[in-house]
Amino acid sequence: MLKEAHFTPQRMLSMLGLKADSLGPYALIPGPKDRSQLLLSMLDQPQKNFTFLDYEMHTGTLDGKRVTVGNGGRYAPDAAITTEILCGAGAQALIRVGSCGSLQEHVKIGDLIIVTGALRGEGTSPYYVANNFSTLAHPEIVDALKRAAESLQVRFHLGWIFTTDALFQETPELIAQLTQQNVSSIDMVTSAFLTIAQVRKKKAGAILAVSDECLHGKYGFRDPLFFAAEEKIIAVAREALKYF
Repeated sequence: MLKEAHFTPQRMLSMLGLKADSLGPYALIPGPKDRSQLLLSMLDQPQKNFTFLDYEMHTGTLDGKRVTVGNGGRYAPDAAITTEILCGAGAQALIRVGSCGSLQEHVKIGDLIIVTGALRGEGTSPYYVANNFSTLAHPEIVDALKRAAESLQVRFHLGWIFTTDALFQETPELIAQLTQQNVSSIDMVTSAFLTIAQVRKKKAGAILAVSDECLHGKYGFRDPLFFAAEEKIIAVAREALKYF
């Protein structure tokens, strides 16, 4: 069940000076700007389409496709803003290029997660959908990411993710519950990103680098394995565009 809102994406685009075709039909969306710059460096003849506060979006050509790269935010509320902009201004297929923590023993720092669905623990998506809404990655995006990861021979897992608003505030009870439900990972963005794309009838998915092993309190943001995984998710996202 979807929730109705009076403020439409069209009104938002008008306020921001964007049109329905301002952005490319394909979008690669990381969180931090440094990862965005790596993706941006792959585009041919990129043009800045949008800038506001810390958000920027550039559109160029990548492997023959018109692609937009934009820093999508680190948390659910700002990810919701950028996802709305992308969906309203021309993006049809969106790939989040992000990071996450592991909730399973076999998922290690440096591995990749291709998200198949999301449990919504953040506070943004309830403004869009009812509690019984099922947040899923689009199967075409999942398939493209899977084929890309296999062709590049990188270690990856398919799985569900839990998205929260509270950094490192998961109780042992919550982690145990999520692990028993076979949820593979945890982050602060993906469920809002996927939910809004579904509501706006766009295709969306996520490829994530594992930065932490939450079962053991092991944090790896400075681990060389995580840095290598960041390069891999960028490569997989680019390769996935070939399968659309």
